[in-house]
Amino acid sequence: MVTPIGEAPPRPGDPPVGQRTRPRLRLRLRSVLMLVSLLILMLPLVGLYALRLHETTLLHRTQDDLTIAAAALASGFRAALAEAGGDLATSPAPFATPRLGFGSVPVKAALLGARTAGVPLPAAAAAGRQLGPLVATTAAATGAAIRLLDAQGIVVASTAGDIGLSLAHVDDIAAALAGAPVSSLRAAAGAPAAQGKPLVRGAMVDVLLVLPIAGGTDQAGAVAISRQPANILDTLRAKQGLLTQGGVVFLAVALAVALLTARTLVLPIRRLALAAGRVSRGETGRFERYRHYRVHELADLADSVEAMAVNLQTRAAYLRDFSHHLSHELKTPIAAARGALELLRDHLQEMAPKEAKRFVDNAVADIDRLEHLTARLIALAQADMASLDAEAVDVLAVARGVEAISVCASAPVLACISRSALAAVLVNLADNARQHGATSVTASAWAVAGGVELLVRDNGSGISPGNRGRIFDPFFTTRQAEGGSGLGLAICRTLLRNAGGSIELAPSLAGTAFRIVLRGPHE
Repeated sequence: MVTPIGEAPPRPGDPPVGQRTRPRLRLRLRSVLMLVSLLILMLPLVGLYALRLHETTLLHRTQDDLTIAAAALASGFRAALAEAGGDLATSPAPFATPRLGFGSVPVKAALLGARTAGVPLPAAAAAGRQLGPLVATTAAATGAAIRLLDAQGIVVASTAGDIGLSLAHVDDIAAALAGAPVSSLRAAAGAPAAQGKPLVRGAMVDVLLVLPIAGGTDQAGAVAISRQPANILDTLRAKQGLLTQGGVVFLAVALAVALLTARTLVLPIRRLALAAGRVSRGETGRFERYRHYRVHELADLADSVEAMAVNLQTRAAYLRDFSHHLSHELKTPIAAARGALELLRDHLQEMAPKEAKRFVDNAVADIDRLEHLTARLIALAQADMASLDAEAVDVLAVARGVEAISVCASAPVLACISRSALAAVLVNLADNARQHGATSVTASAWAVAGGVELLVRDNGSGISPGNRGRIFDPFFTTRQAEGGSGLGLAICRTLLRNAGGSIELAPSLAGTAFRIVLRGPHE
């Protein structure tokens, strides 16, 4: 089975070519462009999801800031406790808190409900009074709520007005007083209950960090610090005007891209398809090309379609003229042979033998003419369907193989053409020269830029100026009475064209000269 050019060969299990189904989904270019535009418009929504990732970054940044502030306060609290005579460990223990993350850490209840307690430890109370200004300054700089607690969980310094109250019942405070640093997320005080997944999660929670201060035999106290993470929503509100302008610009750019794409792609493609459709339906004599293509690929496509349309129209005109001439050429001998046979059928008994023989000879001559014409038509068809495969041959060696042609040089001249095709061309030229009275046919060849030029001359009667433009047309002949078919030169031109060459009349003072140009062997 022959696979059409441009098609992949069938694989095992594929349905026959005639039963292959079309693609299930084929979108219009306009739909694809609109889909692309919608995807562009959806990019801001994708950006909102990216903001959630940025929220986690802000949460980690807040945790780092609170860790630095808590470490500084813990260092000051230790120094104040030491001055007040507190029992402290020889050196502070290293601490590390786990990273917080939205969705990976549960959000606990708000840090509320401090309870009334007894008197705080004297050393811790003195340290709290000493560090009160530092706590207030740190809170103003960081925006955090800060509490210093003694070993019992009683607040000794605070920015929340709960000094003297106990937070020992809070699980995070109790864990820190037991010696473990704690970081957690707690619902922000006064924040509404979250329904589902809030758009801005940082506005709903506080980051709580509690660092223990180790004592000699027991915990000497703890530092608790909390703050809301940086709020993306507040940042967006602050940039609302700029974001609105950016949204308008983004929408305008998306619409401009869609319009530009439609004008540079959709409209030219539609016009190209309409023009090609008119040519295929035969509604116009020529391909109507759109004047402006702003895309290189479309311009190349239009050039290819235009060349194909011109080729199809030329081919159609050629076939129309060919069929007309063929009909005329066939009708004449068929009509003559039919007339002769009908006369013989109706009047054979009345004819003299000599007269009957004349009618029979005329019918045989007409049949011979039909046979010759059929052979020429087959040769023309074979030339038109000849393979483009060629070989490097010595054109002068091929010319020496034609009996009627003499060669004017001996040095080899190589050209890219099949030996049989070149031989058929030279035989046709030699026969044509002989039929026009030539007694000498010479061939000479030489290399030219990019190829080979072959000149074939004869000393025959030549070609009149009025016929020089028609000699390569099929069925044109000046020897119709002698049985000429007018296909010899058409066969030569077809064979040479399929090999990438050409043939034309060359100037000649006497006789006829043909210039043949062939491809070089290295092209």
